[in-house]
Amino acid sequence: MPDLAAAYHDARIAMVTLTREHADEIQDTRVPACPDWTVRDLIAHVTSIANDLAGGLVPPDLNLIQFWDDDMARRREEFIDTALAKRRDLSLEEIIAEWDTAAERLEGMMRGEQPFPEHAPPLVEWIVVTDIGVHLHDLLGALGTSAHRDALATGLALRSYVEAMRFRSAHDALPPLRIRAGTREWVIGEGEPVATLTGDPFELARAASGRRSPDQIRAYHWEGDPEPFIGLFYPYGPRADALVE
Repeated sequence: MPDLAAAYHDARIAMVTLTREHADEIQDTRVPACPDWTVRDLIAHVTSIANDLAGGLVPPDLNLIQFWDDDMARRREEFIDTALAKRRDLSLEEIIAEWDTAAERLEGMMRGEQPFPEHAPPLVEWIVVTDIGVHLHDLLGALGTSAHRDALATGLALRSYVEAMRFRSAHDALPPLRIRAGTREWVIGEGEPVATLTGDPFELARAASGRRSPDQIRAYHWEGDPEPFIGLFYPYGPRADALVE
């Protein structure tokens, strides 16, 4: 079992350190991977996730990992937007301070030092690690740097998104797909894969989280037809524009 608490902690410290170092120049910078957000919004989001999960504030009927249901996706986005609005008048340093406090409690829960709230979502440890593994590189993209590409949280995020692809693939009755990322390999679906995607783990992690355009995904190394599987790479909705990092 990977050390999820350590993966989250290391990614969080990297994000906090970089944000504090560049706060004056970047807090209003748009995040290329999430163009509706500034860096300040991005930090407010990861803060709200930590605070709400550690505090038991996520509604019990809100599924944070059901990506194929349009109504659930709408409710999830509303929940995220409301959390951002609550922090609209806080300074960036106040938001980071809130994250420090919430994350200390959350990481303790992830280490088993105290229980998660009674109505915490299933797989809560994986949810927060996946979220920060993606947003670490959203921040780095806004900064124009390619650091931390081997972050444990990012590798674990890829694993999470592959598992989410299994549910979406079954829901959409897709044929089997093989994904090879470095030394790791997964087969999504039952039976012999009709296509194989091989790529760099970091690049596939970004693609699996919706950070690459369909044309970028088609340009990867495919054996077989990629078209049936393009939709699997968009857990949060389609992305039209190419993102190069």
